[in-house]
Amino acid sequence: MTKKIVVWLFCLILGGSFLVFNIFSRQLSGDNHENRLLTTLPEVFQGSLSGLPGRLDQFIADNSPFRYQLTALDASLDYTLFGSSQSDQVLPGKEGWLFYKDGPDAAHPVANYQGLPETFDSEETLAAAAASLQRLSDTLAGNGCTLVLDLAPSKDRVYREFMPDAYPVVNEENRTDRFAAYMTDHTSVAVSWPYEALRAEVQRRMEEGESNLYFKTDTHWNHAGALFGLDGALSAAGLEAVSFDRYQLEDNGIQTGDLANVAALYTVLPEEHDLAAANYMELYEGDPRTVGVVGDSFSGYYVQYLEQRFAGCWYQAPETMTPDLAAAPGCDILIFSVTERNLDKLLGLLAQF
Repeated sequence: MTKKIVVWLFCLILGGSFLVFNIFSRQLSGDNHENRLLTTLPEVFQGSLSGLPGRLDQFIADNSPFRYQLTALDASLDYTLFGSSQSDQVLPGKEGWLFYKDGPDAAHPVANYQGLPETFDSEETLAAAAASLQRLSDTLAGNGCTLVLDLAPSKDRVYREFMPDAYPVVNEENRTDRFAAYMTDHTSVAVSWPYEALRAEVQRRMEEGESNLYFKTDTHWNHAGALFGLDGALSAAGLEAVSFDRYQLEDNGIQTGDLANVAALYTVLPEEHDLAAANYMELYEGDPRTVGVVGDSFSGYYVQYLEQRFAGCWYQAPETMTPDLAAAPGCDILIFSVTERNLDKLLGLLAQF
């Protein structure tokens, strides 16, 4: 009898919580901060019968009452008490900084930050990449387009002061340094690798108490940091870039960092203010040419400046860099841009040429 009462009470509490949650869902639910779509009820009944229990279990887990609140509370306690993250992709640093630790398509970002020799490309790999990059550049040039290879520095090296002490730098020269130097020395392609200049600018800004160029809780640079990177790419192509201190950096809205979202730390770590150059077009004359950008999410942050400066601008994902695109680029300048963690993807794309 006692067991039945306990079971009925459990069902009553569980059912009641679902009822209360659905009635007041707008007030009690949080935004979906996960980088995926949550399981819906129709999806439970799609697929094989043998997979039904698993889909039902996922649906309940995704739609449980107070899910966001409990997940955020659990993650917040881990972070506050132990300085740890519940996500394998997020590495908590010092003073509220978060760094990208690893991911399914990432080229071992922490090992690359440390400069571990096992991350270095072989001479054969570098030579093959250089030959492919040169062929790509020659094809584009034959179709009236200038290629710029733009490599965006990862936040961990640029803001290395805030990386955990457990991950010391072994070699100051890392994989990307070696790759950029080899492409510069063995091709005629304009290569932009602004790490040293960006690092120096960040150190100066920290010493003088000026704003950050990367988000603390996001993998990316902000629109001010992206402008610094863009200036490097355009300078490599022989275009004018004014001194960075001439830009009027102003508030460009707020956002919750992608790393804070992945680690469910959006209730602990504050939203961040973005910065962008409000006077960009006051410093340049309009350019009648068209510029194309084939790049990852880092380059997406500087497209807005290209749209202001050039008569035409388009932006596509790295996977669209194919021989067909090289044969008909549809632009006068093509910026091929990837961040450090996407070097493996870059090598794969170059292998087509």
